[in-house]
Amino acid sequence: MEIKLKTGRIVEVEAFNMSKTYGGLLVGEPNEAMNDSIIGLISYSKDWGNRKAVLNKEDMYVSKNILKPIIYSVWLTSDVVPDESEINDASSIVLLWFGIESENKSIRDIITDGIDNIDWDKNAENIQY
Repeated sequence: MEIKLKTGRIVEVEAFNMSKTYGGLLVGEPNEAMNDSIIGLISYSKDWGNRKAVLNKEDMYVSKNILKPIIYSVWLTSDVVPDESEINDASSIVLLWFGIESENKSIRDIITDGIDNIDWDKNAENIQY
């Protein structure tokens, strides 16, 4: 799936995942310490390999002590980010963010809403195949 960012850059969705923020919580209620732990441990699928990842920390909370219920992650690739080297093949990044459940949105819309404001040239890293 290809998505066009606001900057005009075309990115390719390589993989997408969503999981429940408090999926492993059996007892208790969310609090600051628990949320800090969740935020510190957020990761993406090991199947995606070792990639640069960026967590969007804007608008993570539903209320003071409750994070949004879904953690989204998407692995994206695109053309090379301009740099001094000419030996790279593409650029890549994994983006993670907290969101709400989106029953009426397509996966494309969920991803587009989550990544649209990314500064690709600043955040993505060039890769070689």
